[in-house]
Amino acid sequence: MHYMEFVKKSFQNIKKYPVLLLPETVLFFATYFLTLALYRFSGLAEFAKAALVAGQKIDIASFIGDFAQGYMGQIIWSFAAFVFLTFIIGAGTEAIKFRMVKKVIFREHISIRDLFGGRWKDFWRIVAMKMIIYLIAMAIFLSLMLLASFVLSFINGLSSLIAWVAIGIGIAVFVILSLGLLFRYALLFIEEQNAATTVRWSFHYFRTHNKIVLASWLITMGIALLFTFASAIATVIFTSFRGMVAVPTAIYFISFLGTVAAFGIRLIYNVWSSLFLFEVYNKNEIVL
Repeated sequence: MHYMEFVKKSFQNIKKYPVLLLPETVLFFATYFLTLALYRFSGLAEFAKAALVAGQKIDIASFIGDFAQGYMGQIIWSFAAFVFLTFIIGAGTEAIKFRMVKKVIFREHISIRDLFGGRWKDFWRIVAMKMIIYLIAMAIFLSLMLLASFVLSFINGLSSLIAWVAIGIGIAVFVILSLGLLFRYALLFIEEQNAATTVRWSFHYFRTHNKIVLASWLITMGIALLFTFASAIATVIFTSFRGMVAVPTAIYFISFLGTVAAFGIRLIYNVWSSLFLFEVYNKNEIVL
């Protein structure tokens, strides 16, 4: 298979259809402003301001402890609202993005109108699949913890070795899950199945097309490292600019620009990887 052709074609599709970048851009700004709201309504802004005005030398541990003790109710409600809203918005923007990616792969025209053409069915299938994957991950994590506790109850002198073995097994399981679920969104939107069937078929696809899955995973990981490096460089550059100014407003503005630049780099990778995986799967669909 000509993977490099798919890599190149996916980048070309981003250039050809920049509207693909909009769903995650909406998610970024929504998350950014929700974070600011969390900072304000959780009481953290007020607490930090009071501590600074009082001229206290802030110890991080005591600062967190005092804040948690005085604002526990606001923290819980603000954090719960933040997680709920970002989860809902995230699933919604993913539904729009992947529906648009499918149209690109199938050579259908997309436009900004597609941003408002998402289907509730797509949204709920994504939510259901996330819940299933979360439950699988939690079941595996708890099983590993119970197994490690059971072994430690019989062997006390090898606790360090057992801990390292448990970490190694955990990493191996994480890699297997990543491989087994690599094409989950391509399956969900191209095959149009429900969440449970999609998860089951995704692992089946890994078993029957392991070379394709492994090659695709290595390519996406390799390109992810390049984008991570580019994002780190952007962060360093804007951090150095921030050190050249003393005006608080200018510092905040440069910090915001640095955050946007780093996000833009990650955004291009996220959309590219979706296009790439959909393209690969479309050429090698599942055989049951």
